[in-house]
Parts: sequence; C-alpha cells; structure tokens
Amino acid sequence: MKNILYTITILFTALSCYTQQKIAYNVLQDAATQDYEIYIMDIDGNNAKNITNSKSVDWVYDSFGEKIYFLSDRNECFRCLYLYEMDIEGHNVRKITNFKLADSWLSSRKNGTEFIVKPAEAEDASFYIINLNGEVIEKVNVDLAYTNDPAFSPEGTQIVFRGSDNVSPRELGFTDALFVMDLKTKKMKKITSHADEGAGKQWTGYLAAAPRWRADGKISFASKQNNNYNIYLINQDGTGLESITPSENNQVFHHWDSNGELIFEASMNNHNGYELYKRTKDGKIIQLTDDTIEQYAPVFVKSN
Repeated sequence: MKNILYTITILFTALSCYTQQKIAYNVLQDAATQDYEIYIMDIDGNNAKNITNSKSVDWVYDSFGEKIYFLSDRNECFRCLYLYEMDIEGHNVRKITNFKLADSWLSSRKNGTEFIVKPAEAEDASFYIINLNGEVIEKVNVDLAYTNDPAFSPEGTQIVFRGSDNVSPRELGFTDALFVMDLKTKKMKKITSHADEGAGKQWTGYLAAAPRWRADGKISFASKQNNNYNIYLINQDGTGLESITPSENNQVFHHWDSNGELIFEASMNNHNGYELYKRTKDGKIIQLTDDTIEQYAPVFVKSN
C-alpha cells in the first residue's frame, strides 16, 4: 500500500509540474524609441521578468510547450519583422523566417510544428503556412482586398482571419469582419457584422480584431462598440454572439488556455495604461498586474 501511495504521489507531482503555466506578455519599455520587450510572470501575476532585453520591437504572439514565438525587428530596419522562437528564460533565440512578416497575429498547429503567418510583401498569397525552419508548405489565397490576423482552428483544418473588401484602414468606408475558411475546400464564410458596415465612415478602430479559437471550437475577438472595446465569443457559423468581458475601458488582445480560462489586457482600473487580467471558467475577473507600465497581449506558456 505504501508503494502504491508513493507511486500515486510521484505521478501527481509530475503531472502538476507538467501543467504548470506562466504568462508571457509585451511591455512598452521606451515609448520614445518604440522599444517593446517581452516579459514572463507567474500565473498569479508575480515574479515578472524581462526575458528579451533587446532595444527593438519584440512582440509575443504564440507559444507551444515551453517555446515562445515572437515577431522582432532586432538587427533589422525599424518594423522589419521576422519570426523568432525562444524558451521561457529568453534563451536559445532562433530566427525562423528569412522573409519579412506583416504586423499580424499568427498561430500554430500539429504540436507547434507548423504556423500560419501573414507575409509582409508577398503578392502571391494572403497567408503562408510554414514549418519550424521557415519553409513555405502552403500558400493560402483569399479573395479579399485586405486580410490579416490568421489563426488555426483547434484541429488545424480551418482558419479564422480579419478581412475587408477595402484595401486599407486609411480608405474611407473601411470596415473589417471575421471570416472562416476551410483549408481543404477553400470555402469561406463571413461570420461577423457591424452597424458601421456600409456607412462610408472613416475607420476609427477594430470592428473585429485579434481572433482566437477556444478549445471547444468557439471563436473570440475584440470589437469596438459604443466607443469601447470588448471581447466577444461567437460560434464558427456566426451564431451565438456574446460579450464575455466587462463593458468598460477597452479589452482587446487575449489568449485562452486548454481549460477555458482567458487572459486579456484592459485599461479598466488604471488611467495610466493597460494592465493584465484573467477571466476564470465561471466568469470571475481577476486583476493580475497593477502598475504604470503599459502591458499588452498576454499569452499562456507551459513551464515544466
């Protein structure tokens, strides 16, 4: 019996260690030079640490296991962004792409071995699917004037992305929406709409931003409604729209863990800028950070 209990204890400890999480996020370290650094902290908001320490734009977009994937213009021209990976200590930094990427969200599939990205200057496709060596596996064409922010579905067979019939947010009447595409059939469906569509107004903010898939197949995104950003949840067929964050003070970039907990940035209680929050599975909102540093776009990272 003692041996059995000992074995169970060891197994439980091992599983607990395996599922331990941290949070990576972005900090505007120096507004004058546009120096963005990536920080890591414990799941409760403690022990924050700068893990990039590079006078450049470094912005975390995704993770798999203990690997963090980020865009950076280090050693390049300003805002000439390439995809990199590193571990949770900021070590073993490796450049993945040798072609520039757009300032766009990205995601991975197949256990972190493939990514969907938005190339910066390509005219042959809207998105590239690449491997860990930065080699292009597939080019995904979308019949829209503007595309950005692609994300794989949990099983990797579909993508959601931002799109518009207008070329640029600078164009009068630009409105963005979310679209879902089946990667095998290439069939596409628009799943969001907004009251400003077709009104011919000047673009003043995201109508459908930073889409993320939840593990159960629902899609979350940020949208500006009544001069405020909230995070919404919607089914992949466009039904069941609901707001899932407090209806004040701008919540935009966010990330899910496999258990359905949400972390997000918001300016709810800090007039100096954005702080980080967590929404538990039962809807409870917990503030993780509270200072005057601008903090953005948190991402769950596993820590063994």
